[in-house]
Amino acid sequence: MDQTALIAELELATKQKESTSGIVRRLAEPGAAAAPGLIAALGTVSRPALWGLRDALRLIGPAALDAAVAARARAAKVPEWWELGHVLRGFDERCIPGYTAALSHPMKEIRQQALWGLQNLGEAAAGTVPEVIPFLNDADSYTRYQAENTVRAIGAEAAPLLRAIRRDGPSSLRRHALTALALIGGADSMDERDRRALERLIRVKAAQDTPDPLPDHWWLAVPGATYEGLFEAMGLHDRIPCTLSMGLSAMGSDATEITDPDGTRHTAYRVFVTPELDGWRLIYADTPLRQMTWSPTDLINRLSAACGQAQFFYQDDHSDSMVWAVAVDGVPRRRYWRYSDPEWEGEPMEWETPLSADPDYDPEEEEDDDPNATTETDTTGAASYLSVDPTAVGSRTALRGHGWLAITRPDTGHGAFRGALRI
Repeated sequence: MDQTALIAELELATKQKESTSGIVRRLAEPGAAAAPGLIAALGTVSRPALWGLRDALRLIGPAALDAAVAARARAAKVPEWWELGHVLRGFDERCIPGYTAALSHPMKEIRQQALWGLQNLGEAAAGTVPEVIPFLNDADSYTRYQAENTVRAIGAEAAPLLRAIRRDGPSSLRRHALTALALIGGADSMDERDRRALERLIRVKAAQDTPDPLPDHWWLAVPGATYEGLFEAMGLHDRIPCTLSMGLSAMGSDATEITDPDGTRHTAYRVFVTPELDGWRLIYADTPLRQMTWSPTDLINRLSAACGQAQFFYQDDHSDSMVWAVAVDGVPRRRYWRYSDPEWEGEPMEWETPLSADPDYDPEEEEDDDPNATTETDTTGAASYLSVDPTAVGSRTALRGHGWLAITRPDTGHGAFRGALRI
């Protein structure tokens, strides 16, 4: 049966939800000679049949990869670009040399698909690390992202080769190798020499940090002059210096499950402490603060006892909940918590605006308000008076020092957390 008839048979089998494995094998049997026709058919078949063509091309192997690269490279935009993308990144270990060669292709999309293909092969692609890691510093942000994912997918299998590059060169790859070691396991995957080198790199990068607006969903603030007390007050361990980018990227994957030798499971969290911003350090712990794993009142009481003052801010766009709270020297000073009863606690602070100052204020309509209520119900507004509004951080913000990443449980290690850290 010729190829066109086999493709029609594949379409019929997918529509009737019949097994297609035999048809796929027959499509691949001619080997390299079948690849051009299968590639040409990609944009003409249904989605279920497309997966069958992809599997046939995968069975053919390197010659099919070459044909797919040539088809994608024929123009900047081709009608079947989406289908070709799925084919390009779907080959097996036989195509590792082809993927490695494609990393040098002049077309950016082909380089990205080659990185993705190596990512899908995971630890089997460990030998390609020297060709992959230069893309960690690519000018294109998506290419950098794909390279980071590829390094993470290869994982610990890449560590010996990366350490060899750090030790023996080539010199042009040493810094990329250090970044890759950080991606696959942070300081936990490094010897003492590389650990010190990573800290130096981070400090250099941190010195070049430029303040940009920060997340405003939930955070804590303590004075920069006395922030050191927060680590003990929050029970944090294994702190390492970090840049703003590194800290914020860590919040994308800030929780991990830990199993003790006796089988007991725990959740460990990663906490980001910013550099000093206009005299304050902000603390981000996305998952535990969002879930209120910690009691906000207890937390800021402990923090303020250690640091002199502590503030908690929380806003949930879904529930419209708003919280801002201040504690001084271990004692609650002022709190607003929308929908709690009472909403207001503590006497108004000097910067707060009385309800009566609002032009729309009607004493009769507002008679149920707490007697100590004011107009200051916005978290970022309160933060701008109390410390730093994270959304207003920018070029005029005075930045000093570097940030820190720390962990809520001892002996966890930063390598236990998934997600690429962007230095």
